[in-house]
Amino acid sequence: MDSVFVRVNEKQYGPFSPRELRAMIDKGKFSKDDLIWSEDQDQWVTATDFNALRYILPTGEAAEQRPKRVIAVGGGKGGVGKTVFTSSLGVGLASLGKDVVMVDADLGGANLHTVMGILEPKYTFFDFYTMAVEDIKDIVLPTPVDGLKLISGACGTLGLANPKYQQKLKFIRQLRTIDADFILLDLGAGSSFNVIDFFLAADDGIVVTNPEPMAIQECFNFIKICLLRRLQLAFRSNERVMEILESDELNRPGRIHIPMVEVVKKVREIDASAAGMMEEVLAAHRPKLVLNMVMQKDDIKEGIAIQAAAAELLSIDIEYLGFITYDQNVRNAVRELKPFLLQNPQSTASQDLAKLISVKILGQSTINSFFEKRKLRKQLMEQRAEYPELNLHQQAPICSIKCFYWGDCDYQNGGHPCSVRHLEPIFKQ
Repeated sequence: MDSVFVRVNEKQYGPFSPRELRAMIDKGKFSKDDLIWSEDQDQWVTATDFNALRYILPTGEAAEQRPKRVIAVGGGKGGVGKTVFTSSLGVGLASLGKDVVMVDADLGGANLHTVMGILEPKYTFFDFYTMAVEDIKDIVLPTPVDGLKLISGACGTLGLANPKYQQKLKFIRQLRTIDADFILLDLGAGSSFNVIDFFLAADDGIVVTNPEPMAIQECFNFIKICLLRRLQLAFRSNERVMEILESDELNRPGRIHIPMVEVVKKVREIDASAAGMMEEVLAAHRPKLVLNMVMQKDDIKEGIAIQAAAAELLSIDIEYLGFITYDQNVRNAVRELKPFLLQNPQSTASQDLAKLISVKILGQSTINSFFEKRKLRKQLMEQRAEYPELNLHQQAPICSIKCFYWGDCDYQNGGHPCSVRHLEPIFKQ
């Protein structure tokens, strides 16, 4: 089920994810007699008439029909390893027998396919967006890893027109029609509406950052903007609450000028019901955090610092999934256009990610996690042996004095592969 709008006591709220709606039901804030907006019927319907509600309160046979998980990977700052993380996360889940589809949701700046060693995707999101193909399933591409598929972003375009919010929800809804256990959204850098809305529309959002001060700052800003966007969407029909949410002291760049607990107090002064609903949104909004490229033991504390700041200033709980150690094997894998989990399954970074997948993503116990990681390592070694090698350096033209770079090139190495033109297979897509 996608995020939905609800009507409680003649007031509209939302959109709420399945997890948020479940929390409201558990706390008595939403009942079977309240209304949900049905896009299929283009009208408000009671919760009992909303078919997708069986995924929120599953009973009987429906309890066994576990819906697929859509996981968005974002973070605000570029260069922190979101795409590299997403590709290896997909490889790891697929190697454990899950059906996984990775989606490059970076509109106009796609590179997930390149990390997977796919230099020229047959179809991209651009083909679906321009209706060159009608069904989103037609742009799902195979990868060299069993059980892992890919929807490539629009490669090399100036960018697609900004889709409306409802179009983004429709895109997520169409993704859910794909037969898969996990759908991973690799989001672009920055905090545009495209990035934020895809992040909020997913079942789970993972924020990736590294321990550098600028990355930490951008990470926290990203978390803050996501929260404000969710609140504004939830209360956009309440003008008095929107005045508070759009105030300068709350939206001014830089440090937090007013903590969220004070915002709730202001809302309670004008609308006690809205304040209660806002507390529900804050309680259900739980982004996850991964600290990447950790070089020192003290760096791990940066994740805890983000947790503490979010709790104190934003009144939300962040789940710290763990960290991935800085590893030269990751850089080597990127240069060879290969997920690092396959480059060296026994590397430190691979072991960190294997633990994160088995314990945090799949929810295995400590004992089960041990056996799951052993299974994963065995599967990865088998996948590694079958994974195609591109060997771009070996395909490069041999350095020659006839090259038009000659005389200006700092890498003259006659008789050996050219250090400048070794990426020609990528440029000639």
